[in-house]
Amino acid sequence: MAKDRQAIKCVILTLRKENVIVPNSLVSEIVSVREIESKDNGPDWFLGNMNWRGTDVPLLSFEASGGEKIAKVNLNTQAVVLYAVSRSGEASEIPYLGLVMSGVPHVSDFTREQIKTDAEALDTHPMVAQKVRINGASVSILDVDAMVTMVAELAA
Repeated sequence: MAKDRQAIKCVILTLRKENVIVPNSLVSEIVSVREIESKDNGPDWFLGNMNWRGTDVPLLSFEASGGEKIAKVNLNTQAVVLYAVSRSGEASEIPYLGLVMSGVPHVSDFTREQIKTDAEALDTHPMVAQKVRINGASVSILDVDAMVTMVAELAA
């Protein structure tokens, strides 16, 4: 019997200390951060809103949401603009989210056989859905649904 060899196209985002993956279909664009409308009283992970194609997009820091200190955002800072959809596939009131990156992202196709649950990794990071191993390398699956909830709770 033939094995299911269907590949999942993912974008690997390089952050300061780890790599995270998202389905390619959730990535709208990779952009340089130009200006941020900062919010003084928000949590550290919420860097403010950036203008992208005429839309205010919340800009988030993966590292700060995990309790790390982050570098100041400048003109060299890159961000990925993600479609903000829930697990059910519904669009949220916030159509897009921005996430600060440290390195160059790349697109790869992975099969089910390549992705293994990382049973040893216990990650309580608020933006991580699950830790996995892909071809032996530890990778975090980005939890976009949790990110949407985090931003929605700021507005409440």
